[in-house]
Amino acid sequence: MGTSSIFLCGLFLCGALGGLTSSAQGRLRCYTCSFAKPCDPVPTECQDGEACGISTGISEQSEVIQRKGCLPKAQCALPGHVTYWSHTYALRHRCCEQDLCNAAGPPPLPGLLLTTLVLLAAGLAWGGHLLH
Repeated sequence: MGTSSIFLCGLFLCGALGGLTSSAQGRLRCYTCSFAKPCDPVPTECQDGEACGISTGISEQSEVIQRKGCLPKAQCALPGHVTYWSHTYALRHRCCEQDLCNAAGPPPLPGLLLTTLVLLAAGLAWGGHLLH
């Protein structure tokens, strides 16, 4: 076996081992909290084949509950039911596949979007001024 063959074999072996170790280290992290209020989410590492999810339940009395955590990807598109405090809730799941993408509360406006909106408003005001 030549030097280049040994080098390529070593490179392949390191790549294969790197792939095995990186999947365990690179697992998706999601916020997790139960239906209890208030929801104080805790970052948790998911298992392979899971996504971050927000499960929202609505009862017949229109009460709303919410849970965050790791969900099997196959469950994301499926409605479900859960009983919580003697009430039955119809569940809907929203899933995402980025670290901590099921954050608590609505996401803040990103700085770039806010800047764009301000510039657009200023441009419209300036453009309107030029037309008069």
